[in-house]
Amino acid sequence: MNKITAIKISWSFLFFIKLSFSGFTQEDLIQIRPFGTNPGNLKLMFYDPGTITEKAPLVIVLHGCTQVAKTCAEQTGWNKLAKKHQFYVLYPEQLILNNVENCFNWFRPNDQSKDTGEPVSIMQMIEYLKKNKNIDSTRIYITGLSAGGAMSTIMLSVFPQVFDKGAVIGGGPYKSAQSSIKGGAAMLGMVSKSPKEWGDLVKEQNPNYKGTYPELLIFHGGIDPVVSSNNANQLIKQWVNINEADYKEDEHYERFKNNEDVELTIYKNAKQKNIVHYFRIRGLGHAIAVDTGNCDTQGGKTGIFSVDKDFHSTFWQAYFFGILKTPYQIEGPTIVKPQTNDLIYSVPVHEGSSYKWETPAGVWITAGRNTNSITVSTDSQSGYIEVTETDKQGCKQEPCKLWIEIKE
Repeated sequence: MNKITAIKISWSFLFFIKLSFSGFTQEDLIQIRPFGTNPGNLKLMFYDPGTITEKAPLVIVLHGCTQVAKTCAEQTGWNKLAKKHQFYVLYPEQLILNNVENCFNWFRPNDQSKDTGEPVSIMQMIEYLKKNKNIDSTRIYITGLSAGGAMSTIMLSVFPQVFDKGAVIGGGPYKSAQSSIKGGAAMLGMVSKSPKEWGDLVKEQNPNYKGTYPELLIFHGGIDPVVSSNNANQLIKQWVNINEADYKEDEHYERFKNNEDVELTIYKNAKQKNIVHYFRIRGLGHAIAVDTGNCDTQGGKTGIFSVDKDFHSTFWQAYFFGILKTPYQIEGPTIVKPQTNDLIYSVPVHEGSSYKWETPAGVWITAGRNTNSITVSTDSQSGYIEVTETDKQGCKQEPCKLWIEIKE
């Protein structure tokens, strides 16, 4: 990288995430080397709970600009979840020699391809870990913040067969820029395309690919001054197109889990399969949302660009990925006929706990709403029945859900 390019990149990312390095021990992460030819010149930082005895998921977490893996792990709280729910976490780490702001180079053509640069290094890390750890290759996930979010989009776009699902926090669509100067314009929300135009950029990378693209979870601050929320809209366009869906909201929740600051929109394909979940977080700038505390559904730490919104975005990513071990299962029939009454669904009862149930449209709770056992009536629409238990200490447990198929 020459001096002029370095200066341009520095200005383009002047306001990217800068998080503190405090309070984290070196022993939590280990560096592994060598792991391959490493054309992108990245470091492999890894968290292993040390107690995994069966095939386990792998989550790849990509840090933001000026961060390192240790900072990212502390702020997000991924290691706490990995230890409790038994999965591995890979933290690829950028070097300042590659980018003066320590950003992943999402805007450079050489780092947008499956054949060169940083994407190849990250894939070599994944392949190394698959060979040397007890990893379930069907349960690999990727997430990233800011420049790491943009690189997550690249990985999902060029290696769609590798990932089950992915998440992007404060990032944007694949190939929204192909230079540092254009990267700045894209960050400001000045790049817009049609769903087809965005989709074609992805499809060109694997013209013979016949599989599906990973389901995507997007988080974006509603007042992000660094990466405009228009980037989230453009990414949604891209992802619905490559999954043969339309750019039309299918479900909308103004207050997710009664949180005034969290809005959820879901996009589905023609088969009613979820394609994109979009969390827009009111009052949040260019930051991750956390919910500090000691309950199982809480975690992360606040910092310059990590804000407590009573919403632990890392937990909800893990929930979306399907890698949380729920404490129990909902008991009840899974295949029922339309217009059926007096169906009972229940979970174990615990002294002092309360239970909040959610049902799909067309399924009504007729008794037991706040108890461990509900009675419902059905119409004709299938969906998930979900329950969240709050224990006597006021801690919410991991939500449990059960798919109910309604058919004749």
